[in-house]
Amino acid sequence: MTAQRVLILIILLSISQRAVLGQQPGRTLTNTDIINMAKSGIGEQTIVLTIQKNPTKFDTSPEALIQLKTAGVSDAVLNAMLDITPAATPSASVSLQDCSPTLDKLLSTVGTPERIAVIHSIKAIATNVVDRASGRTTFHMERITVFPNSIYISVQPSGGVVSTAVLTPAFNYMNSGKMTTAVPEATLQELQMSLKLELIYIAQHRNQYSCVFEGTEQIGNVATAKLKIHGEAIDGEFYFDPAAGRLIRSAFQSHPSAQVVTDFSDWRPVDQISLPFRRHVSNQDGTIDTTISEYQLNPSIDAGLFQPPASQPASAITFKVTQSESVPYVVQTNGGISTACNISGSTNTTMTASTYGNTTYGSATSNPNLQMNCRSSDTTIRWTHVLNAMFVQASDGNAYIIACDRAWRWSKCTPLKVGDTFLAKRTDKRFLVQSVKGNSKEQEATYTILQSKSLHE
Repeated sequence: MTAQRVLILIILLSISQRAVLGQQPGRTLTNTDIINMAKSGIGEQTIVLTIQKNPTKFDTSPEALIQLKTAGVSDAVLNAMLDITPAATPSASVSLQDCSPTLDKLLSTVGTPERIAVIHSIKAIATNVVDRASGRTTFHMERITVFPNSIYISVQPSGGVVSTAVLTPAFNYMNSGKMTTAVPEATLQELQMSLKLELIYIAQHRNQYSCVFEGTEQIGNVATAKLKIHGEAIDGEFYFDPAAGRLIRSAFQSHPSAQVVTDFSDWRPVDQISLPFRRHVSNQDGTIDTTISEYQLNPSIDAGLFQPPASQPASAITFKVTQSESVPYVVQTNGGISTACNISGSTNTTMTASTYGNTTYGSATSNPNLQMNCRSSDTTIRWTHVLNAMFVQASDGNAYIIACDRAWRWSKCTPLKVGDTFLAKRTDKRFLVQSVKGNSKEQEATYTILQSKSLHE
């Protein structure tokens, strides 16, 4: 996983993150539940029966169906999802009632209104462990939140390049190695929604939030009170443990087919404020565990951390690799086959002579030992190449076939791992992509766009 991808995740990680909720009887099924069941190996007939026996809220737009199919959901399950009508989702059986006193109780477990009011920034130092199908990676993270709406994040893998992100109302950008890009719009929006569900933020803007009680829900061995929170154009859910006086989980719908969920634990006091030192996030790509080693309230902040970039950062595109092929081939240049012949050997001559008086008599014999020698040689130069081609689905709503040609051992052209998500910049008919080499160092490589097609066609 590249540092940029982790950076995108960690921007949301310390607040909340898109995740797949475990299947629970009677709970409304979403696209993420179907993908989770399909990936776990559950048979399609069982999934179809689950769809038929539970309330549902599916996104069956063309783009969502493509995502489901790419994730391994069968046609039979897709058809079952399409057969479900809005009437199949029952109305809420719980009588809704105002829960403002419960929300106030929850906020009071964080700290007194007077103490919360004077908090203008929080710095967290943490270790993040990312588990995915491709393996486990550990990252060091520092995150500074300046209320109400500015964030600085830096992450560094073991032996890798430090990547940073800066988000303010005036500008935002991500920087890693030689690549500087704007934060993807979808990530930026999700961050803004998440920030507005932070307990300290809500406490500082309490008069702009309302609360509705939605009954109870069992999470593990805890019977939590489920609170529907509304405020500042955001709707979310809190799962509150009244007995322990702790927030167990927060959630909100980032878009129709994805729910953002964060589980909190290990709450401890820090300078008269109670904060969680552990967070667990699971999503379609794997799991992320954050262990915070230190919180600092109202720390001294280097003003240079929140300076705008020297130039306007390029728009960022994220894409997920769904297929990859490496095809070797040979290129022949110059020369060819040539033949040269020459004569080798020598001639031996023997002679005898006799002299009588003034006259000499004799004879000479020559024995030739000559032969022709011919040699052929191939002077063709043969270069071994590898064409690395990938099929990717991009955040701009298009699918692409991208490729690069590896002709040298030290070439930056490397195949991108299937299932991983990368950050890229579009340049003419190419993508500049940053990836990680075997020595954990990041590099930028250019991939040519061979073909593209809209995901909405």
